[in-house]
Amino acid sequence: MKNKIIDFIKRKNESIHTTETIYVASILTMVGGFVDAYTYITRGGVFAYAQTGNIIFLAIGLVKRQFKDTLHYFISIIIFIIGIFFALYIKEILNKRKIIEFEYVIILIDAIVLFIVGLLPETFSDTVIVGSMSFMSAIFMITFNKVEGLSYVTNMCTGNLRSASENLFKFLFNKDKTGLKKGLMYIVILLSFSFGAFLGTLFTNIFEIRAIWISSVLLLIVESLLFFEKK
Repeated sequence: MKNKIIDFIKRKNESIHTTETIYVASILTMVGGFVDAYTYITRGGVFAYAQTGNIIFLAIGLVKRQFKDTLHYFISIIIFIIGIFFALYIKEILNKRKIIEFEYVIILIDAIVLFIVGLLPETFSDTVIVGSMSFMSAIFMITFNKVEGLSYVTNMCTGNLRSASENLFKFLFNKDKTGLKKGLMYIVILLSFSFGAFLGTLFTNIFEIRAIWISSVLLLIVESLLFFEKK
């Protein structure tokens, strides 16, 4: 069984890191959709991952002069920016000193954070919870941005949708055979995010706050696959 798992996630090309395979990228993107649906339903209509939605809600709130209600959107955006800075800084340090691979550590930390979130009551501060998840989302966005050599985003769809459309156009109108493969890969990523949002909505309505543990389990599965492959 262990060998089958390893074979399943093995790279087709040795130059491609395991975290860049379509299998791992799909699970990570699924988590992104799940978490956004979860925080939107349980934590005041704020997205932990998709900051585009938060920016839109912030702008709408400012126009309506609902300044207090827009504060949590603003905080989520700021913390996301801080997370980007932090991820870039840490990656630079790790690359220079050649310490343990950053990706493995981040997946484990995020799994722990999501598990803790599921333990906290509904009365716990939405700002703190969404802020911590936004911070991890930013780190994920910087850390996991390649799938089979292609650039993608784990926590939003617009860029991936553009890339899918562009590559399918190249296949249909420019007869570029690689465009089909690339376009389908982006479609898999888009479907994974959508499926994650579907599951996030479904299970949050059933299990409420505890539903986030499903995302934590998905990350631990990825961590296990990477561990087996590394051995």
